[in-house]
Amino acid sequence: MTSNLPATYQEVFRTDKGVVYQCDTTNRLILEFWDTHTALSARDFTYFRRMVETIDVRQMALSTDAAYDVEILTPPRSERCYVLTLCEIVHLRELLAGAKLMLELNTILRECGCSVAE
Repeated sequence: MTSNLPATYQEVFRTDKGVVYQCDTTNRLILEFWDTHTALSARDFTYFRRMVETIDVRQMALSTDAAYDVEILTPPRSERCYVLTLCEIVHLRELLAGAKLMLELNTILRECGCSVAE
């Protein structure tokens, strides 16, 4: 993963396959996956996460048809295109779900008046 990140990037969630950062300066979430960075608004992040969640991984796993070997995804308002295998979709789902959970937890902590430790 990248070591030369802007100081404004705060790590939200990390797996061995990627990282999601939050940038308060630009109000964006930055998805680092496959050593690429994709900046998304909170709304676009949610839309992309739902897009990934709706992929029928069971059908991909069970089908012998070549059409189910990969899934092509384009995040909203992005020029990036992901061509993902079944395993990569599972890894991306894990990353996006973990980031969603951490963002929700941070929101709950702020609402309770708790400070989020860095």
